[in-house]
Amino acid sequence: MKSLSLKVQQIEESQTLAFTQLARKMQSEGIDVVSLTAGEPDFPTPPHVKMAAIQAIDENFTHYTANQGIPALIKAIAEKFISENNLQFDTSQILVSCGAKHSIFNALQAVCNKGDEVVIQSPYWVSYPEMVKLVDAKPVFVNATAENNFKISATQLRRVINEKTKVFIFNSPSNPTGAVYTQGEIEELADVIRDTGIYVISDEIYEKVIYDGVKHFSMGSIKPIRDQVITVNGVSKAFAMTGWRIGYLGGAKPVVDAAAKVQSQVTSNATSIAQRAAAAALSAPTKDVDEMVTEFKRRRDFAVEQISKIPGIELKEPKGAFYLFPSLQSFVGKRWNGKMIRDDMDIAQFLLSEEHLAVVPGSPFGAKNHIRLSYACSMKTLQQAMERLKNACKKLHEAY
Repeated sequence: MKSLSLKVQQIEESQTLAFTQLARKMQSEGIDVVSLTAGEPDFPTPPHVKMAAIQAIDENFTHYTANQGIPALIKAIAEKFISENNLQFDTSQILVSCGAKHSIFNALQAVCNKGDEVVIQSPYWVSYPEMVKLVDAKPVFVNATAENNFKISATQLRRVINEKTKVFIFNSPSNPTGAVYTQGEIEELADVIRDTGIYVISDEIYEKVIYDGVKHFSMGSIKPIRDQVITVNGVSKAFAMTGWRIGYLGGAKPVVDAAAKVQSQVTSNATSIAQRAAAAALSAPTKDVDEMVTEFKRRRDFAVEQISKIPGIELKEPKGAFYLFPSLQSFVGKRWNGKMIRDDMDIAQFLLSEEHLAVVPGSPFGAKNHIRLSYACSMKTLQQAMERLKNACKKLHEAY
């Protein structure tokens, strides 16, 4: 048998999915596992969105659509971009794909050549570096420290850009840290983008999940760099539509045309039924979204308060998304049942084996000795999780 792809062998499996699947496997075996792994709202998809899908089926809207997407959804996206993000796109500058992840990959394929460098702030979403590798480009990381609220500065960005740099992947609100950049901070980064001429892929999938009066600001709305910015979004997080797999991007027409060409040869159109549902989601009032975000904030506040009482954990309060990203550095080097806790992977395994609490280790996000906790779950689940985390940390705190 011939060998497999070397490129694929060199990329990592998504640890988010890996730990989620492990938790589900243990649950299927009757083990009482509490899981904070998946970045997936536990709310149902809004009724009017489901009805739009049912109507699409009843009307036999179940065949291929245009590669770009159906006109109703393209129109809804264009109107959303202008009203909510101050982004002016012609309908030809929008591409609907099978999730925001697909949109990001299409964009990378559209602009990257072999040997190009793509700047990614660290901590980062686990898929960014691996997608960069899959398009034969090289990920270059810029460290966003907890001391700086997990944000990078314009000086840091400028320092890593060179003649090989093609793209900067920007994510605000951030997965995994929940960091949200202010308009002023984004404008400072934009000055560097303008001066260097590189592209930006702005991943704004969590834009509506934001707290404490903080405002989302789209980098692509800054006129001097608008043709350099590819704005990516979708319906998964804000509308509890993760399984519907609808994402989209907007950008300069040559970029969008190139991304559409890639998509035409890989998947062609996103699901027709899901497109009708997404159009309904984007066109309706935001009552369901607002209620969901209010509940997320309640859960965030509860979890932050509980963790603040646990000795040995350091946590920055997130301003967006639905994750906590605490450091458990103080427990590294501890021994439990004769085994050394060496890093966050060991911590995650310890939590799972000792307390049946599933989390995602921080290393796959570029932050060693952190863990990611998703509070996109019920309050009951979150309460159980906090109790188990407290018990686990007590064991490690008292260990030698």
